[in-house]
Amino acid sequence: MAPKKQSNFLIVLSFLAPYRWVLIRLLLLTVLLSILNMCSPLITRAFIDQVISLNRQDLIFSLSFWRIALIVLVPVFAFIQTQGIAYVGQRFVFDIRNALYRHMLDMSLRFYGKHSTGMLVNRLMGDTGMVANMLSAQTIGIVSDLVCAAFAITATFVLNWRLALVIVAMVVVFVLNYRLNIGKIVALSRSYRQSFDRLSGGVQNRLVASLAVKSFGTETREQGIFQEQSEVSMELLQQAGYSNNTFWQNTLLLQNMGQAVLFFAGCALILRGDMTYGDVTAFTVYAMRLLWPAVRMSELARQIQDVRIAVERILEIYNEPQEVTNRLACVPAGRLRGQVDFNHVDFAYEPARPVIRDFDLHIQPGETIALVGPTGCGKSTLLLLLMRFYDIRGGSLRLDGRDVWQYDLKSLRAQFGIVLQDPLLFNVSIADNIRYTRPNAAPAEIEAAAKVAEIHDFIMTLPDQYRTVLGTEGLQFSVGQKQRLTIARAVLADPVIMIMDEATSALDSESEQAIQLAMQKILRNRTSFIVAHRLSTIRNATRIVMIRDGRIVEIGSHAELMALPEGRYRALYNRYVIKGVIEEEKE
Repeated sequence: MAPKKQSNFLIVLSFLAPYRWVLIRLLLLTVLLSILNMCSPLITRAFIDQVISLNRQDLIFSLSFWRIALIVLVPVFAFIQTQGIAYVGQRFVFDIRNALYRHMLDMSLRFYGKHSTGMLVNRLMGDTGMVANMLSAQTIGIVSDLVCAAFAITATFVLNWRLALVIVAMVVVFVLNYRLNIGKIVALSRSYRQSFDRLSGGVQNRLVASLAVKSFGTETREQGIFQEQSEVSMELLQQAGYSNNTFWQNTLLLQNMGQAVLFFAGCALILRGDMTYGDVTAFTVYAMRLLWPAVRMSELARQIQDVRIAVERILEIYNEPQEVTNRLACVPAGRLRGQVDFNHVDFAYEPARPVIRDFDLHIQPGETIALVGPTGCGKSTLLLLLMRFYDIRGGSLRLDGRDVWQYDLKSLRAQFGIVLQDPLLFNVSIADNIRYTRPNAAPAEIEAAAKVAEIHDFIMTLPDQYRTVLGTEGLQFSVGQKQRLTIARAVLADPVIMIMDEATSALDSESEQAIQLAMQKILRNRTSFIVAHRLSTIRNATRIVMIRDGRIVEIGSHAELMALPEGRYRALYNRYVIKGVIEEEKE
């Protein structure tokens, strides 16, 4: 465990490195501020023992000058310190959050399959916010507290070493209180964070699947699950709060007892003549300057444990290796022709459960390939491998004669336009949604893409037309209209290879026919892959590839496959020709 902690510590330091000189100046300012604060009791002591007791009127002006100077200087320096710490802390969290988000964006799809969206959002926003406590006025105040404590303990021993031993004993009790409580606090805080991750992930999944929840009438069951998870999270939070409160009240009790002991002991020493009024006043102030840091550091030590947990949770994601990355000597793809070669490709999400087995398929530029087969046979997986969202486990996968891993990832994926079954749109204007892949696209290009997708006429009926913001209150888009917007986005990208994964499943027959006519023009010189259940979409493909258990079982054009008396495609087509749609089947 030790090496891991050291590694995490070094990673955090790397984010602080750009601000090291600012931090050094802040630390020096903190030391100066601490020394100035510790001068006040000495001036007060001099007033009591010299000016009042010995009538040294000649000291009034000089002592008053320094006292007023401290009153002015301390707030000014404290303001500069607080602003500086706030600046560094905010930039520090900004840098960590950006680096974590950039790392998440670079992760493979396996990463997003393993971690829920709710959990990732908690790590990105919640835990990084917690890390901000690392650089706060209270944290930097540790330096001030240490300086004050060293000054105060020295001064108390000079004033009365016997009474100073009482203060040392109190500090030891503070430490024991911390050691006895912190372990339970940390364990409960970590458990609460984990339970909150599960709760957030579950909420996110159920809200996304709200259509399914309502369709199956499972609202009551989902409410019960949410309530049960919320109660577990609440109980852990209450237990953590109880432990925190116990720790804090014990700390305050020890502080108050210490003040009472010092008060009575000081009175006794004055009566015995062992200390002057000025000595006791200065001693009491220094004792409080020692006990208050002990109180603050006890509370701060608990907060540091919370920060440590947050850092561990952030770095758990940040240290997760990227599965798919640019390899050495990769080259920009340029604009490819669209030749695709699957050479005996093997792939498995898990080693013991292969999904693609000895898949061998060679596609010439401009071909339209329809992938047909039961759910789970590997159709969508093949397309993910082609775009290198996963790396193959065996064989080779080539584009224009080069292995896909030989291309720069960004330029490789720029070759593709993809339209999925579930339309993905953003809460920005229609124009911005269409030009998502080409931010600098001209309005005429956006309109041309919308016309190809048969959505332009509808957009022109809206009050703000292409400036209409999706998600605006009262504005409703059908699923088919949303899908056509994503098709327009793919058309505008001008890809070499077009992927349509159930892209027309949400459209009515009339809209689908109109889009198919338009897409014939845009796909004419492009390689395209179609995963569909509509027979009208499948039979227009150059070749139809039937897949089962990750292998090709039949391949050919619609006419060629229908000519096979015992062909699987022929049987499938004849079974569903009346419906026009192939029903979902499982492996």
